[in-house]
Amino acid sequence: MNVQTNLYTRLVQAATGKYRAELDAVNGQLHNIDRAERIARRLRDIELEATAEAGPGAVPFIVLRLPIELLQLQGNVIALVRNTLERQLVQNGCDSQGRDCFQILDDERASLELVVEPI
Repeated sequence: MNVQTNLYTRLVQAATGKYRAELDAVNGQLHNIDRAERIARRLRDIELEATAEAGPGAVPFIVLRLPIELLQLQGNVIALVRNTLERQLVQNGCDSQGRDCFQILDDERASLELVVEPI
């Protein structure tokens, strides 16, 4: 009976460890989604059209929609975003749709991405 109990205990401990790791990952993702939604709200507060969206694997990012007329002023708009969020933004190329992408750097574990979409 002792051998079976020991095996059962190890099985339950292994399952608990896997469950805890998955739960931690989900909680981390929920934290990132909440951050993305807060950032989008702050940008809407200053009259910019922004939404929090999720990409593959439910990875959140912020989409900033700029009218084509404002694309020439994109640098100024990004400076406004940087000042509003009090965060550093670093351009990191374009996504598969050709939209400019910026990393929002802060003290959090994972940085979020800001995507500028012309409308």
